[in-house]
Amino acid sequence: MRAGPYQAGRSRTGKTAALPPWRQMTISSRRAGRLVCPACASYGRSVPHYELLAAQERLPGRPFTDPGRTLADARVMGRMLQRLRLEARSWPGRRTSVELLEHTLAGCRHWLVVPSTPALRDAQDVTVVGFFGDLRGGMDHSAVYDLEADVVARLGRYAPAGLLSYYDAEIACGLHGNLVLFGTPEVPCEWHGDIVHARAVALAPSHYRCLRLHRGIIRGALLGHGHLVIKRTRYFDFGRQPAWRGLRRFE
Repeated sequence: MRAGPYQAGRSRTGKTAALPPWRQMTISSRRAGRLVCPACASYGRSVPHYELLAAQERLPGRPFTDPGRTLADARVMGRMLQRLRLEARSWPGRRTSVELLEHTLAGCRHWLVVPSTPALRDAQDVTVVGFFGDLRGGMDHSAVYDLEADVVARLGRYAPAGLLSYYDAEIACGLHGNLVLFGTPEVPCEWHGDIVHARAVALAPSHYRCLRLHRGIIRGALLGHGHLVIKRTRYFDFGRQPAWRGLRRFE
């Protein structure tokens, strides 16, 4: 499905926060059309097509697809990457795995899990996954939050397949950012096939109004100075069934 049940860019109340600029993305213009492409994660009933959006195209009826929303998501992910690098550089060489669960003075939570620190330190050209969703208002989302502990408990089994880290950061009270890194060119099929991951995918349409699923890359050494670059974004609108799905490429 994505990075985990706690997601970037959404709060327990379903509100989305505006974020300050972090960096500029270079995007080329593409012609809009229809793309036939089976989804790796199927939210709601199966839809055989994505709507292919031009790089700068805006859909008045679906503001969550605005390119500026992807830019804001990238800023959150970039700050999380910098925090991960700072933490990883401080770990002693004898540590083979790390789980950090901290709270800021404001009460915001940061949960970082690295199942294999040697793999993280040596990683090059890392695949990035980010997930941002708008929760539905007026309902209990405890089932979504309860899944996170199950996801975290299973992370170690995916380290051999390429999973490097899972990071859930609470940006403000109830507003979470989620970032998952893989040391493989694509997200491993073992991750997509996980039973808890499948439960989270199945749960998404009933708890989210819409979501953005990002795929990107960090060129060079992960603990170096390379920027996180989003290459494409998938969009899901659960306000209708079958769910509307869109795809925008930024390369």
